[in-house]
Amino acid sequence: MSLLDLRRSPLLLPAMLGAGIAALAVGWYGLTAVPEPVPRIRYVEGVVGAPQRVSPLFARGNQPDEDLATLVFSGLVRIAGDGTPLPDLAEAWEVTPDGRTYSFRLRGDLYWHDGERVESSDVAFTVASVQQPGFQGPATLALRWAGVEVQAPDARTVIFRLPEARADFLVQTELGVLPEHLLSGLSVRDLLESPFHQAPVGSGPYRLVALSPGRALLERNTSYHHGSPAVDEIELRFFPHASELEAALARGDLDGALLEEGRHAQAAAVLERRPDLRAVELPRNGFTVLYLNNGRPPLDDPGTRRAIAASIDRDALLALAPGWAAGASPIVPPSWAHSPVSAPGPAQAAELFAHAGWLPDAEGALALGGRVLSLSLITNAAPDRVALADLLAEQLRRQGVVVSVEAVPAVELVGARLAHHDYDLALFGWEPGVDPDPLSGWHTSQIPPPGRNVASYQDPDSDRMLEQARRTLDAGERRALYAAFSERFVDQAASVVLLYPRRTYLVPASLRGLESGLLFRPGNRFRDVHAFSFEGLD
Repeated sequence: MSLLDLRRSPLLLPAMLGAGIAALAVGWYGLTAVPEPVPRIRYVEGVVGAPQRVSPLFARGNQPDEDLATLVFSGLVRIAGDGTPLPDLAEAWEVTPDGRTYSFRLRGDLYWHDGERVESSDVAFTVASVQQPGFQGPATLALRWAGVEVQAPDARTVIFRLPEARADFLVQTELGVLPEHLLSGLSVRDLLESPFHQAPVGSGPYRLVALSPGRALLERNTSYHHGSPAVDEIELRFFPHASELEAALARGDLDGALLEEGRHAQAAAVLERRPDLRAVELPRNGFTVLYLNNGRPPLDDPGTRRAIAASIDRDALLALAPGWAAGASPIVPPSWAHSPVSAPGPAQAAELFAHAGWLPDAEGALALGGRVLSLSLITNAAPDRVALADLLAEQLRRQGVVVSVEAVPAVELVGARLAHHDYDLALFGWEPGVDPDPLSGWHTSQIPPPGRNVASYQDPDSDRMLEQARRTLDAGERRALYAAFSERFVDQAASVVLLYPRRTYLVPASLRGLESGLLFRPGNRFRDVHAFSFEGLD
């Protein structure tokens, strides 16, 4: 019985309770009475897209696959809402003082959905599959596991040896583990095309019992190592477009859905028709950033960059991105590594421009040595992004900066303009990994080609902080280093972090057990699904 059935039949739940009381009374007075069966509860969500391969190795980038993989599979660790690694298949782990060897001890109560035991050899097999030459999954996944040696000396011990110490390695072990007894011996191509991905066997909180292009049905795993989930069944229904999903949600055909980014108005419209739902704003692991080309004059001057950064009114930007949050730090909250930083605003901009030597000319434009401060702002040609670029340009013009806006396809922006430093200002987005380490985006060694430091930010102090934070395994020391880096980032105006995006998750008002946290992937909304329950149906 789904939540939809209960909602559409308001007399059904009292009737069920009444039947149970009656059965109890009969059972007390007459030993031959048969109690009423307890109804099974099914929770129904909508998802945009269609399933292709339900596998932790191949699901990246397709939300239906990622959602299902999250529900079906488990890793050695699972990631908390602030990015902290927590025990999952592993009950404990140790790291050698040099940070290069990790030893994991598996729990003793681990079973695949087919009843076979989960063992350390399954972990070794999964990593070996990623390390195969010609691996068909994401290149970034293969790169992260390159050079890592894996041993399984006994059924419950897994040992990883790294080429060098890496503080971000632990979160890497969240990779869902595959069953060796069902997949061993497959070639790279056969693994990619295996029918296993349509009927996967995992060790996660739910097992997949039916899959079609339009829906997936999952039943709770009563042998789940964190405890049997309270919700008996989860059904995911797949829609080709966000508008169709939202219409189904408004009609009452769904119990909930994680709406796509930028659908705040649509969420409000659904809530008007569905008072039984509530909205939870989940922060996405990323930010919208105004890149400043540190390698091109006049933006090679930190003082000029500071004045540009101060010209931006982030609160005004929120009018174009309702539900989002204003930002300044290059580490996304509520990450364990995030520390709030303050940045100067428009009230200080004129003074900062003057301090950098830029003064208004006769026409009100800022000039230095007879040169007008004229900049181009480029962004990708998405309507929301262009509107944000126009507002940023207007804010800069109020300070006397001459600004032109150019919109190009995202592929051109990234491959031709950012990668080749062919811009002044660029509005785009940044998505860090699960670990908050920002080195790849802001260290001098990462200036393209081939790195991702497209702002050409070069600062020895920042480099030192980032290098030290990547080496140390002490979380407190890393947090302090990232706090110092964030302050330095803002002080040097390396670029300007503008907004932290959020996605609206519409769920039943009666849902309990949902904890807000970072969405590293959309499936992270299910990180505590085994604790989900519904008030009144416990």
